[in-house]
Amino acid sequence: MIGDPNLNAEAATVHPQISDTSFTENNHHIVIQVAETEVESSKEKFLVRQPSTTEYLPGMLNSESPGSLLPQFPSWSLVCLGPSSLYSHNLGLQEQQQAGLLMGSAYLLPWDVTVRLEQQQKDKFWPPVGEPNRLKQSQSLGLSKGRKSKGTKDLSEFNVKIFIGVEYECPRGHRFMCSAPDRVLKTSGTGLVKDNGNKVTGCDMPLYFPCPCTNTKPLIAQLMRVHVVTPKAPVHVTLDPKVQPAPSPCPTFVTGCQEPMRLSQSAYWVLRLPYVYVGERGTYLPPKDPVPPDYGKLLTGMYGIVEISDNKL
Repeated sequence: MIGDPNLNAEAATVHPQISDTSFTENNHHIVIQVAETEVESSKEKFLVRQPSTTEYLPGMLNSESPGSLLPQFPSWSLVCLGPSSLYSHNLGLQEQQQAGLLMGSAYLLPWDVTVRLEQQQKDKFWPPVGEPNRLKQSQSLGLSKGRKSKGTKDLSEFNVKIFIGVEYECPRGHRFMCSAPDRVLKTSGTGLVKDNGNKVTGCDMPLYFPCPCTNTKPLIAQLMRVHVVTPKAPVHVTLDPKVQPAPSPCPTFVTGCQEPMRLSQSAYWVLRLPYVYVGERGTYLPPKDPVPPDYGKLLTGMYGIVEISDNKL
């Protein structure tokens, strides 16, 4: 008799605690459900606003990809190492950048470009400082628009020097630069670079190239990095890389940027290319045996120069 009431009292005492606990758990569970529902609804609203993130490409961006989809992971990398003073054309690349580079290949190619600024209409109303009456003087002397008086410097046209390096790397880690689609960069005995960047910038560069390292069976090196040292002139060097890793019908792989990438002035930039290219047709792996130079290629038209406009300074 005594034990039963105690048990009943204990049970009555414990039962409300269990009920309260279950009630608290139910409340906590409901709160989580409400939070998840709110998050999901907000996500749905967010995804509706940006439909490009609701579905991802199975591979990388290329000429056959839908314009509204993005890849799941980035495959290109553009890095600014620092100011242009990091590179000296007399000394070549710095020691920390020469790891694995073959002897005589630790240099970039000079690329001289003539730039003409198209601000003629602006110059008519705002002449350069120190020449307030240049337009009136030329009209009084009877000079045509295409001619300029002797001793007058045309500030709308100037030359800029850009340094370009197309770097290849083989599976053993050997690195080297190419000075042309069919030639490895080699300096003279005194360390001078006789080549320029005209062939590198004006031609398709092979994506795969035989490594000049001493092996019985030459290894296949792949184009992995592009070095660019920009000038101090009021221009932007632009990059728009397009790679076709195999013969047609292989698509052309791109970065996905709507406009060419603009590089800042007086800086050392390095663009890292993908190692493996994956598209809707499958995966394009680097070949193990030698292939023709036009098997895979970095298409011409990658490099450009644009003027720095006032609204983008």
